[in-house]
Amino acid sequence: MKRFVLLILFSLAWRQPAMATPTGQELLIFYSNDVQGETEPCGCQVNQLGGLSKKGFQFNKIATDAAKPYLKLDAGNLLFKDSAINPNQEEQEKMAARAIVEAYDLSGYQAVAVGSRDLSAGLDFLRTVSTKGKFAWLSANLVETSTRKPIVTPSISLPVGAIKALVIGLTGPASLPTMDNATILPWDQVLPSLLEEAASKADMVILLSNLPVEENQRIALAYSSIHLIIRSREADSTLPPEPVKVNNTIMVSTTPQGKQIGVMDVNWQPGKRWGDPKNEALVKKRAALDSLLWQLSRYQRVQDPEAALQDQPDQLKAYHLLLDREQALRNEIEGLTEGSASEGTATSEPSTYRNRFVTMEDALPGLPEIVALTDRLDRDINQLGQEKAKTLSSKDSPYLGSQACGPCHADQLAAWQKTKHAMAYTTLVDKKQQFNTNCLPCHVTGVGMDKADEALAVSESRRGVGCEACHGPGRQHVKEPKSNALVGKPDATLCRKCHAPPHDTTFDFERNSKMVH
Repeated sequence: MKRFVLLILFSLAWRQPAMATPTGQELLIFYSNDVQGETEPCGCQVNQLGGLSKKGFQFNKIATDAAKPYLKLDAGNLLFKDSAINPNQEEQEKMAARAIVEAYDLSGYQAVAVGSRDLSAGLDFLRTVSTKGKFAWLSANLVETSTRKPIVTPSISLPVGAIKALVIGLTGPASLPTMDNATILPWDQVLPSLLEEAASKADMVILLSNLPVEENQRIALAYSSIHLIIRSREADSTLPPEPVKVNNTIMVSTTPQGKQIGVMDVNWQPGKRWGDPKNEALVKKRAALDSLLWQLSRYQRVQDPEAALQDQPDQLKAYHLLLDREQALRNEIEGLTEGSASEGTATSEPSTYRNRFVTMEDALPGLPEIVALTDRLDRDINQLGQEKAKTLSSKDSPYLGSQACGPCHADQLAAWQKTKHAMAYTTLVDKKQQFNTNCLPCHVTGVGMDKADEALAVSESRRGVGCEACHGPGRQHVKEPKSNALVGKPDATLCRKCHAPPHDTTFDFERNSKMVH
């Protein structure tokens, strides 16, 4: 019976203790940036990351589990991937943008900054979609040229628990047509007055910034009253998105295209200052000790753990390791406490945070309402392409299709027919996306993304990634092979027009080129 009780206790030992709530306001800040028009992974490869439905589900789960007040914020570049929209794909990109706004409503977002790429379809489109969502679109520096009045809300005050957070938006550089009567002002022309007003009305100030990273750093150095900058990452997307402290500002961002969400677990103190590194380390060590003592308490419920664990050497070793770690933590806490006292560090509690990223893995569940929304979007986009295809006819083309290669290259043709390239169009048919011009050019032969509509009218012989996709158009070669030589082996640049993120994140030219035939 004693062994059975011990096993139960050990099975619970991994859980975190129910710690007393510290002073200050406990809250969660969910954040994201640079979704860039991505709704759900396209399915081009297994285990693709991302998806609005997964994001919505994780928000709800984490918020429910934590049982804390929260904010849900986005730093912009939400609606579109590029600064200019391909005219051939304008309508379906706008359809996707409208769906993203609806999905953000379903996810419970409260504010989104206007990023430069959110203006890609023009100001009128942004004005229209901004009326469809319940969340606030924010920009303090996007103004009417003629009146200098803000085009959208500059800032919003959001209650979170017992405090108020002022959230401000800033738009980054963008080319705006004269007809839009819009100008993007420098940040130093709009921020000072907003921050002066916030000093007496807000407990926390958060900036949603679409500006380059250098500008965000200048803002943080100039204004210690800005406590958090959630930034988009258009100019430095290769940098790791770990939080950085500048002055009294924490700067955060996530990876683009919805692959992750950021979660900050904050304890906000009345002093409105983040702790210095030594104080932050002290808080973390104390939290670690609390967790460790709780684990030890599970062992020590038995009167004599040493005697009870004599016939379980592995568990006894684990118990001894916990005891050693307890003493080490106590020594570290004592050293940090003495150091803080000798340096005259303020004894008031600093504001602290723990940051983590939640990756939108393929296996995660999705919020059913958003799953239904994105499924409907896929059907609508495919239907749009199907209707457009009825108005198009196949044009004369220098491409013949792979069957024309067979008389001279029978072995190569037979090998190609067994590859994924040969089945590329069929994969779209199976997913009922064969009229989706976002996908189609990379699943047929001889059509680039800049002329995506032409892919709707290719002949059946060119459906699939055929020989000519790599070696070049074959019509003249068939007529005069010697005087019209084709490309022997293409370089990686050609392949990467399609084999590139987010559709293919593992492409290796030397490895993958051997799979073609």
